[in-house]
Amino acid sequence: MSKKVIRQILLLYLTTTGFFLAFFFIIWYQKLYEELVILKSGSLREIHRNIVINIINSRFTPMNISAKNIAESSRLNFAIFDNNQTIFDNLDFNFRKANIMFMGKGIYQGKVFLIAPMSTDLFFLQYTKEENLDEKDGLKILIQGEDVSEELFWIRIKVFSFAFMAFFVLGLIAYLLVKIALKPLEERINVLNRFIKDSTHELNTPLSVILMSIEQLEQQNLDYNLKFKRIKLAAKSLSQVYSDLVFYNFPSTLESEKQEFDLKILLEERIEYFKLFFEQKKINLNLQLSQANIFAAKNQISKLLDNLLSNAIKYNKKNGTIFIELKDNFLSIADTGCGISKENLKFIFDRYARFNKDQGGFGIGLSLVKKVCHDNNIKIVCESIENEGSVFKLSW
Repeated sequence: MSKKVIRQILLLYLTTTGFFLAFFFIIWYQKLYEELVILKSGSLREIHRNIVINIINSRFTPMNISAKNIAESSRLNFAIFDNNQTIFDNLDFNFRKANIMFMGKGIYQGKVFLIAPMSTDLFFLQYTKEENLDEKDGLKILIQGEDVSEELFWIRIKVFSFAFMAFFVLGLIAYLLVKIALKPLEERINVLNRFIKDSTHELNTPLSVILMSIEQLEQQNLDYNLKFKRIKLAAKSLSQVYSDLVFYNFPSTLESEKQEFDLKILLEERIEYFKLFFEQKKINLNLQLSQANIFAAKNQISKLLDNLLSNAIKYNKKNGTIFIELKDNFLSIADTGCGISKENLKFIFDRYARFNKDQGGFGIGLSLVKKVCHDNNIKIVCESIENEGSVFKLSW
Protein backbone atom coordinates (compact mmCIF):
# COMPACT_ATOMS: atom_id res chain seq x y z
CA MET A 1 0.00 0.00 0.00
CA SER A 2 2.78 2.41 0.95
CA LYS A 3 4.66 1.61 -2.26
CA LYS A 4 1.58 2.48 -4.28
CA VAL A 5 1.22 5.81 -2.44
CA ILE A 6 4.92 6.57 -3.00
CA ARG A 7 4.56 5.87 -6.72
CA GLN A 8 1.51 8.11 -6.99
CA ILE A 9 3.16 11.00 -5.12
CA LEU A 10 6.36 10.65 -7.17
CA LEU A 11 4.40 10.53 -10.41
CA LEU A 12 2.52 13.72 -9.52
CA TYR A 13 5.69 15.48 -8.35
CA LEU A 14 7.85 14.43 -11.31
CA THR A 15 5.11 15.33 -13.79
CA THR A 16 4.73 18.87 -12.49
CA THR A 17 8.48 19.30 -11.98
CA GLY A 18 9.10 17.87 -15.44
CA PHE A 19 7.11 20.69 -17.05
CA PHE A 20 9.18 23.34 -15.29
CA LEU A 21 12.45 21.54 -16.09
CA ALA A 22 11.44 21.16 -19.73
CA PHE A 23 10.60 24.88 -19.91
CA PHE A 24 13.96 25.81 -18.34
CA PHE A 25 16.04 23.55 -20.61
CA ILE A 26 14.14 24.65 -23.73
CA ILE A 27 15.06 28.26 -22.91
CA TRP A 28 18.67 27.23 -22.24
CA TYR A 29 18.83 25.30 -25.52
CA GLN A 30 17.41 28.31 -27.37
CA LYS A 31 20.07 30.56 -25.80
CA LEU A 32 22.91 28.20 -26.79
CA TYR A 33 21.41 27.93 -30.26
CA GLU A 34 21.33 31.71 -30.67
CA GLU A 35 24.91 32.05 -29.38
CA LEU A 36 26.04 29.46 -31.95
CA VAL A 37 24.24 31.32 -34.77
CA ILE A 38 25.72 34.69 -33.72
CA LEU A 39 29.21 33.22 -33.36
CA LYS A 40 29.20 31.38 -36.70
CA SER A 41 27.43 34.10 -38.69
CA GLY A 42 29.68 36.98 -37.58
CA SER A 43 31.66 37.01 -40.84
CA LEU A 44 28.58 36.71 -43.08
CA ARG A 45 27.64 40.37 -42.62
CA GLU A 46 30.94 41.49 -44.19
CA ILE A 47 30.61 38.88 -46.97
CA HIS A 48 27.13 40.22 -47.69
CA ARG A 49 28.49 43.77 -48.01
CA ASN A 50 31.30 42.65 -50.34
CA ILE A 51 28.89 40.77 -52.61
CA VAL A 52 26.60 43.80 -52.86
CA ILE A 53 29.54 46.14 -53.64
CA ASN A 54 30.86 43.77 -56.32
CA ILE A 55 27.45 43.64 -57.95
CA ILE A 56 27.22 47.45 -57.86
CA ASN A 57 30.62 47.70 -59.47
CA SER A 58 29.43 45.29 -62.18
CA ARG A 59 26.13 47.09 -62.75
CA PHE A 60 26.56 46.97 -66.53
CA THR A 61 26.67 43.15 -66.34
CA PRO A 62 23.40 41.20 -65.89
CA MET A 63 23.00 40.45 -62.23
CA ASN A 64 22.75 36.68 -62.59
CA ILE A 65 26.03 36.56 -64.54
CA SER A 66 27.70 38.94 -62.11
CA ALA A 67 26.56 36.84 -59.15
CA LYS A 68 27.77 33.66 -60.86
CA ASN A 69 31.22 35.18 -61.41
CA ILE A 70 31.42 36.27 -57.78
CA ALA A 71 30.40 32.78 -56.58
CA GLU A 72 33.00 31.05 -58.75
CA SER A 73 35.84 33.39 -57.85
CA SER A 74 35.15 33.50 -54.11
CA ARG A 75 33.67 29.99 -53.72
CA LEU A 76 30.72 31.42 -51.82
CA ASN A 77 27.22 30.00 -51.66
CA PHE A 78 24.47 32.59 -51.81
CA ALA A 79 21.15 33.42 -53.44
CA ILE A 80 19.65 36.65 -54.77
CA PHE A 81 15.85 36.71 -54.91
CA ASP A 82 12.65 38.55 -54.25
CA ASN A 83 9.13 37.34 -53.54
CA ASN A 84 8.48 36.47 -57.18
CA GLN A 85 11.72 35.22 -58.69
CA THR A 86 15.20 33.94 -58.01
CA ILE A 87 18.03 35.84 -59.74
CA PHE A 88 20.83 33.52 -58.65
CA ASP A 89 21.07 30.47 -56.38
CA ASN A 90 23.95 28.07 -55.74
CA LEU A 91 22.95 27.11 -52.17
CA ASP A 92 23.04 23.56 -50.81
CA PHE A 93 19.42 23.80 -49.67
CA ASN A 94 16.07 25.25 -50.67
CA PHE A 95 16.28 28.74 -49.17
CA ARG A 96 12.51 29.26 -49.54
CA LYS A 97 11.98 26.71 -46.75
CA ALA A 98 14.54 28.17 -44.34
CA ASN A 99 13.05 29.78 -41.22
CA ILE A 100 14.62 33.03 -40.01
CA MET A 101 15.04 32.63 -36.26
CA PHE A 102 16.18 36.16 -35.31
CA MET A 103 17.89 39.22 -36.79
CA GLY A 104 17.95 37.67 -40.26
CA LYS A 105 20.05 34.73 -39.08
CA GLY A 106 19.34 31.05 -38.62
CA ILE A 107 20.39 27.45 -39.18
CA TYR A 108 18.85 25.23 -41.83
CA GLN A 109 19.90 21.65 -42.55
CA GLY A 110 22.90 22.17 -40.29
CA LYS A 111 24.20 25.26 -42.11
CA VAL A 112 24.28 28.81 -40.79
CA PHE A 113 22.80 31.48 -43.04
CA LEU A 114 22.26 35.24 -43.12
CA ILE A 115 19.50 36.98 -45.06
CA ALA A 116 19.45 40.75 -45.64
CA PRO A 117 18.24 43.34 -48.18
CA MET A 118 20.36 44.00 -51.26
CA SER A 119 21.94 47.16 -49.83
CA THR A 120 24.94 48.55 -47.97
CA ASP A 121 25.30 51.38 -45.49
CA LEU A 122 26.18 53.77 -48.37
CA PHE A 123 24.64 52.16 -51.43
CA PHE A 124 21.33 50.84 -52.58
CA LEU A 125 20.95 48.99 -55.87
CA GLN A 126 18.44 50.38 -58.36
CA TYR A 127 17.52 48.69 -61.59
CA THR A 128 15.66 49.62 -64.73
CA LYS A 129 12.07 48.62 -65.18
CA GLU A 130 13.08 46.59 -68.21
CA GLU A 131 15.04 44.27 -65.94
CA ASN A 132 12.08 44.23 -63.52
CA LEU A 133 14.52 44.58 -60.67
CA ASP A 134 13.78 48.04 -59.31
CA GLU A 135 13.77 48.98 -55.64
CA LYS A 136 10.15 48.10 -54.98
CA ASP A 137 10.83 44.45 -55.81
CA GLY A 138 12.62 44.13 -52.44
CA LEU A 139 15.62 42.14 -53.56
CA LYS A 140 17.28 40.10 -50.83
CA ILE A 141 20.43 38.11 -50.56
CA LEU A 142 20.89 34.97 -48.50
CA ILE A 143 24.44 33.84 -47.72
CA GLN A 144 25.24 30.30 -46.64
CA GLY A 145 27.82 29.91 -43.88
CA GLU A 146 29.69 26.92 -42.53
CA ASP A 147 28.18 23.59 -41.50
CA VAL A 148 27.50 23.54 -37.76
CA SER A 149 25.77 20.14 -37.56
CA GLU A 150 28.39 18.74 -35.19
CA GLU A 151 28.29 21.76 -32.86
CA LEU A 152 24.48 21.64 -32.85
CA PHE A 153 24.58 17.92 -32.07
CA TRP A 154 26.83 18.43 -29.06
CA ILE A 155 24.65 21.30 -27.81
CA ARG A 156 21.67 18.93 -27.86
CA ILE A 157 23.68 16.20 -26.11
CA LYS A 158 24.78 18.69 -23.47
CA VAL A 159 21.27 20.01 -22.81
CA PHE A 160 19.71 16.53 -22.80
CA SER A 161 22.40 15.16 -20.44
CA PHE A 162 21.95 17.98 -17.95
CA ALA A 163 18.17 17.65 -18.20
CA PHE A 164 18.36 13.91 -17.54
CA MET A 165 20.73 14.36 -14.58
CA ALA A 166 18.57 17.13 -13.12
CA PHE A 167 15.43 15.03 -13.48
CA PHE A 168 17.18 12.00 -11.94
CA VAL A 169 18.60 13.96 -8.99
CA LEU A 170 15.26 15.66 -8.28
CA GLY A 171 13.50 12.30 -8.56
CA LEU A 172 15.97 10.70 -6.12
CA ILE A 173 15.61 13.57 -3.64
CA ALA A 174 11.82 13.43 -3.97
CA TYR A 175 11.86 9.65 -3.37
CA LEU A 176 13.95 10.01 -0.21
CA LEU A 177 11.75 12.83 1.10
CA VAL A 178 8.56 10.85 0.42
CA LYS A 179 10.05 7.78 2.11
CA ILE A 180 10.95 9.84 5.16
CA ALA A 181 7.53 11.53 5.24
CA LEU A 182 5.64 8.23 4.87
CA LYS A 183 7.84 6.22 7.22
CA PRO A 184 5.55 6.70 10.27
CA LEU A 185 2.54 5.69 8.14
CA GLU A 186 4.39 2.66 6.78
CA GLU A 187 5.33 1.58 10.30
CA ARG A 188 1.72 1.84 11.41
CA ILE A 189 0.57 -0.17 8.40
CA ASN A 190 3.15 -2.86 9.19
CA VAL A 191 2.00 -2.95 12.81
CA LEU A 192 -1.61 -3.26 11.67
CA ASN A 193 -0.72 -6.06 9.23
CA ARG A 194 1.11 -7.94 11.99
CA PHE A 195 -1.88 -7.46 14.27
CA ILE A 196 -4.29 -8.81 11.64
CA LYS A 197 -2.00 -11.73 10.90
CA ASP A 198 -1.52 -12.61 14.58
CA SER A 199 -5.17 -12.13 15.50
CA THR A 200 -6.45 -14.20 12.60
CA HIS A 201 -3.97 -16.92 13.54
CA GLU A 202 -5.20 -16.86 17.13
CA LEU A 203 -8.83 -16.98 15.93
CA ASN A 204 -8.21 -20.07 13.88
CA THR A 205 -7.29 -22.29 16.86
CA PRO A 206 -10.47 -21.90 18.94
CA LEU A 207 -12.60 -22.04 15.79
CA SER A 208 -11.06 -25.35 14.81
CA VAL A 209 -11.56 -26.73 18.32
CA ILE A 210 -15.24 -25.69 18.38
CA LEU A 211 -16.00 -27.18 14.96
CA MET A 212 -14.11 -30.42 15.67
CA SER A 213 -15.87 -30.81 19.03
CA ILE A 214 -19.30 -30.38 17.44
CA GLU A 215 -18.43 -32.90 14.72
CA GLN A 216 -17.37 -35.42 17.40
CA LEU A 217 -20.63 -34.88 19.29
CA GLU A 218 -22.56 -35.54 16.10
CA GLN A 219 -20.60 -38.75 15.44
CA GLN A 220 -21.25 -39.97 19.02
CA ASN A 221 -25.02 -39.55 18.47
CA LEU A 222 -25.35 -37.37 21.56
CA ASP A 223 -28.32 -35.11 22.08
CA TYR A 224 -27.81 -32.65 19.25
CA ASN A 225 -30.21 -29.93 20.29
CA LEU A 226 -30.88 -26.40 19.11
CA LYS A 227 -28.12 -24.90 21.26
CA PHE A 228 -25.45 -27.04 19.59
CA LYS A 229 -26.86 -26.10 16.19
CA ARG A 230 -26.57 -22.42 17.04
CA ILE A 231 -23.00 -22.93 18.26
CA LYS A 232 -22.12 -24.62 14.99
CA LEU A 233 -23.74 -21.85 12.92
CA ALA A 234 -21.87 -19.18 14.87
CA ALA A 235 -18.58 -21.06 14.53
CA LYS A 236 -19.05 -21.49 10.79
CA SER A 237 -19.94 -17.82 10.37
CA LEU A 238 -16.84 -16.83 12.30
CA SER A 239 -14.78 -19.27 10.27
CA GLN A 240 -16.10 -17.68 7.06
CA VAL A 241 -15.15 -14.18 8.24
CA TYR A 242 -11.73 -15.42 9.32
CA SER A 243 -11.15 -17.07 5.95
CA ASP A 244 -12.16 -13.92 4.05
CA LEU A 245 -9.88 -11.72 6.15
CA VAL A 246 -6.91 -14.02 5.67
CA PHE A 247 -7.44 -14.30 1.92
CA TYR A 248 -8.02 -10.60 1.40
CA ASN A 249 -5.06 -9.40 3.46
CA PHE A 250 -2.70 -12.28 2.71
CA PRO A 251 -3.72 -13.71 -0.70
CA SER A 252 -0.44 -15.62 -1.00
CA THR A 253 -1.59 -17.94 1.80
CA LEU A 254 -4.24 -19.42 -0.52
CA GLU A 255 -2.98 -21.77 -3.20
CA SER A 256 -3.33 -20.14 -6.61
CA GLU A 257 -2.12 -22.95 -8.88
CA LYS A 258 -4.70 -23.52 -11.60
CA GLN A 259 -6.11 -26.91 -12.53
CA GLU A 260 -9.06 -28.35 -14.40
CA PHE A 261 -11.83 -29.74 -12.19
CA ASP A 262 -15.57 -30.40 -12.16
CA LEU A 263 -17.27 -27.32 -10.70
CA LYS A 264 -20.42 -29.32 -9.97
CA ILE A 265 -18.65 -31.44 -7.35
CA LEU A 266 -17.14 -28.41 -5.63
CA LEU A 267 -20.48 -26.54 -5.73
CA GLU A 268 -22.30 -29.49 -4.12
CA GLU A 269 -19.66 -29.58 -1.37
CA ARG A 270 -20.13 -25.87 -0.61
CA ILE A 271 -23.94 -26.20 -0.65
CA GLU A 272 -23.63 -29.00 1.91
CA TYR A 273 -21.38 -26.76 4.04
CA PHE A 274 -24.14 -24.13 4.18
CA LYS A 275 -26.91 -26.68 4.86
CA LEU A 276 -27.49 -25.49 8.43
CA PHE A 277 -27.81 -21.88 7.25
CA PHE A 278 -30.46 -22.89 4.70
CA GLU A 279 -32.36 -24.75 7.40
CA GLN A 280 -32.09 -21.93 9.93
CA LYS A 281 -33.64 -19.38 7.54
CA LYS A 282 -35.96 -21.98 5.96
CA ILE A 283 -34.61 -21.22 2.50
CA ASN A 284 -35.61 -23.44 -0.40
CA LEU A 285 -33.06 -24.53 -2.97
CA ASN A 286 -33.86 -24.81 -6.67
CA LEU A 287 -30.89 -26.61 -8.25
CA GLN A 288 -30.19 -27.23 -11.91
CA LEU A 289 -26.67 -28.62 -11.88
CA SER A 290 -24.88 -30.16 -14.85
CA GLN A 291 -21.26 -31.19 -15.16
CA ALA A 292 -19.12 -28.13 -15.94
CA ASN A 293 -15.34 -28.25 -16.07
CA ILE A 294 -13.32 -25.12 -15.32
CA PHE A 295 -9.59 -24.36 -15.41
CA ALA A 296 -8.90 -22.22 -12.35
CA ALA A 297 -7.41 -22.14 -8.84
CA LYS A 298 -9.69 -24.50 -6.91
CA ASN A 299 -9.23 -22.86 -3.50
CA GLN A 300 -10.04 -19.45 -4.95
CA ILE A 301 -13.18 -20.73 -6.68
CA SER A 302 -14.25 -22.33 -3.40
CA LYS A 303 -13.87 -18.94 -1.71
CA LEU A 304 -15.88 -17.31 -4.53
CA LEU A 305 -18.75 -19.81 -4.13
CA ASP A 306 -18.77 -19.39 -0.34
CA ASN A 307 -19.21 -15.63 -0.63
CA LEU A 308 -21.92 -15.81 -3.29
CA LEU A 309 -23.85 -18.45 -1.33
CA SER A 310 -23.36 -16.59 1.95
CA ASN A 311 -24.74 -13.37 0.41
CA ALA A 312 -27.67 -15.22 -1.16
CA ILE A 313 -28.55 -16.50 2.32
CA LYS A 314 -27.77 -13.32 4.25
CA TYR A 315 -29.77 -10.96 2.05
CA ASN A 316 -32.63 -13.39 1.31
CA LYS A 317 -35.95 -13.24 3.06
CA LYS A 318 -37.19 -15.97 5.41
CA ASN A 319 -38.81 -18.86 3.49
CA GLY A 320 -37.19 -17.44 0.37
CA THR A 321 -35.61 -19.35 -2.50
CA ILE A 322 -32.14 -19.60 -3.97
CA PHE A 323 -31.90 -20.63 -7.62
CA ILE A 324 -28.61 -22.17 -8.71
CA GLU A 325 -28.02 -23.08 -12.34
CA LEU A 326 -24.79 -24.66 -13.53
CA LYS A 327 -24.02 -25.66 -17.08
CA ASP A 328 -21.07 -25.65 -19.44
CA ASN A 329 -19.09 -22.39 -18.97
CA PHE A 330 -21.91 -20.77 -16.99
CA LEU A 331 -23.03 -20.43 -13.36
CA SER A 332 -25.97 -18.44 -12.02
CA ILE A 333 -26.87 -17.87 -8.35
CA ALA A 334 -30.11 -15.95 -7.73
CA ASP A 335 -32.06 -15.10 -4.59
CA THR A 336 -35.46 -13.65 -3.71
CA GLY A 337 -34.12 -11.14 -1.20
CA CYS A 338 -33.98 -7.38 -0.76
CA GLY A 339 -32.17 -6.67 -4.02
CA ILE A 340 -29.93 -3.71 -4.84
CA SER A 341 -30.95 -0.28 -6.09
CA LYS A 342 -29.79 0.89 -9.54
CA GLU A 343 -27.74 3.68 -7.92
CA ASN A 344 -25.77 1.22 -5.80
CA LEU A 345 -25.48 -1.59 -8.32
CA LYS A 346 -22.35 -0.19 -9.99
CA PHE A 347 -20.52 0.03 -6.62
CA ILE A 348 -21.19 -3.47 -5.27
CA PHE A 349 -17.72 -4.79 -6.15
CA ASP A 350 -15.93 -1.89 -4.43
CA ARG A 351 -13.99 -2.70 -1.29
CA TYR A 352 -15.91 -2.00 1.96
CA ALA A 353 -19.08 -1.16 0.01
CA ARG A 354 -22.18 -1.90 2.14
CA PHE A 355 -25.71 -0.82 1.30
CA ASN A 356 -27.72 -2.83 3.84
CA LYS A 357 -26.99 -1.69 7.39
CA ASP A 358 -29.25 -4.40 8.86
CA GLN A 359 -26.78 -7.13 7.93
CA GLY A 360 -23.28 -7.55 9.32
CA GLY A 361 -20.05 -7.91 7.41
CA PHE A 362 -17.03 -5.87 6.38
CA GLY A 363 -18.01 -5.21 2.78
CA ILE A 364 -15.13 -7.25 1.37
CA GLY A 365 -17.00 -10.33 0.13
CA LEU A 366 -17.95 -9.15 -3.37
CA SER A 367 -14.66 -7.31 -3.73
CA LEU A 368 -12.96 -10.63 -3.07
CA VAL A 369 -15.27 -12.33 -5.60
CA LYS A 370 -14.33 -9.76 -8.24
CA LYS A 371 -10.63 -10.33 -7.57
CA VAL A 372 -10.99 -14.11 -7.92
CA CYS A 373 -12.89 -13.65 -11.19
CA HIS A 374 -10.18 -11.34 -12.51
CA ASP A 375 -7.38 -13.76 -11.54
CA ASN A 376 -9.14 -16.69 -13.22
CA ASN A 377 -10.47 -15.00 -16.38
CA ILE A 378 -14.12 -15.25 -15.31
CA LYS A 379 -16.67 -12.65 -16.36
CA ILE A 380 -19.17 -11.76 -13.63
CA VAL A 381 -22.38 -9.74 -14.01
CA CYS A 382 -24.92 -8.77 -11.37
CA GLU A 383 -28.56 -8.07 -12.15
CA SER A 384 -30.86 -6.90 -9.39
CA ILE A 385 -34.30 -5.45 -8.76
CA GLU A 386 -34.85 -3.72 -5.44
CA ASN A 387 -37.15 -5.67 -3.09
CA GLU A 388 -37.30 -8.59 -5.55
CA GLY A 389 -33.84 -10.16 -5.52
CA SER A 390 -30.45 -10.39 -7.21
CA VAL A 391 -28.72 -12.76 -9.60
CA PHE A 392 -24.99 -13.19 -10.17
CA LYS A 393 -24.01 -14.67 -13.53
CA LEU A 394 -20.53 -16.08 -14.14
CA SER A 395 -19.19 -17.14 -17.54
CA TRP A 396 -15.78 -18.44 -18.60
